[in-house]
Amino acid sequence: MRKESLQFLCCPICHGDLKLILNKTSNDVFLFGSLECESCSRTYKIKNGIPDFLLPEMLNEKDKQWMLTYDRMALGYDIIMSYLAPLFSIGREPFERCAWVRRLRIRRGASVLDISTGTGRNLPFINRHIGPQGRLAAMDISNGMLAYAKIKIDRKRWKNVELQRANASLLPYKENSFDAVIHVGGVNTFGDRAKALKEMVRVAKSNARIVIVDEGLSPHNQKTFLGNFLIRTNALYKCEPPTMLLPENVKNLAVQWRITYSALVNMSWPFYLLEFEKA
Repeated sequence: MRKESLQFLCCPICHGDLKLILNKTSNDVFLFGSLECESCSRTYKIKNGIPDFLLPEMLNEKDKQWMLTYDRMALGYDIIMSYLAPLFSIGREPFERCAWVRRLRIRRGASVLDISTGTGRNLPFINRHIGPQGRLAAMDISNGMLAYAKIKIDRKRWKNVELQRANASLLPYKENSFDAVIHVGGVNTFGDRAKALKEMVRVAKSNARIVIVDEGLSPHNQKTFLGNFLIRTNALYKCEPPTMLLPENVKNLAVQWRITYSALVNMSWPFYLLEFEKA
């Protein structure tokens, strides 16, 4: 992490300012040390440049199980997302990600938050829009996933991208910090979806766009032969956009249902796209 991150980081519990306690630095990057909340005195470790805001009391049982699952599957997940998904979708997967990022309507120099970044699949698409003068924060609950995201960041030498380990229901960012927020894959399995959605809105600036994408089949398609088959292969396809859980201070809400097909391997990836703005 870099010192500039303190401008938007805060204690995820009380939202107090953080004080940096250093142990080791390298080229202006804080590799090891800790962050201490000036209000509640909680301490968060910095490990290999990544602040860890995930204290044990911040995890419910559902989030803990998914965290452990993603830790175990991090390497396989990265291979699938980085190589197999673009290949098997014949280029549709990166095309869709480009479209999701375009819906944020961000410009050069914007500040963006990627929630549940996983192994960082969204990062190059976002960074292409904001440029080196922009600021990109990316968080995830899984240390395993973040390790592969960091490899990508180090390889690209992106100095404007910062990683944080945290729970999406307790984000370590100050209010009104980001020009846009994006989340792809995960909200269906969150232990407290309403709180996570409220947090996404809290850290966004006024009029900032928020885009959420996750697995799901439209009610119509769930009744078809293909829909029944897909749901048998993945029960998460029955999930619906969490529109009823959104806080009141949102506007211009829109929902789309999409299915990305691959003739190459005869597979389908259904998802919903939920987008809105902070009022």
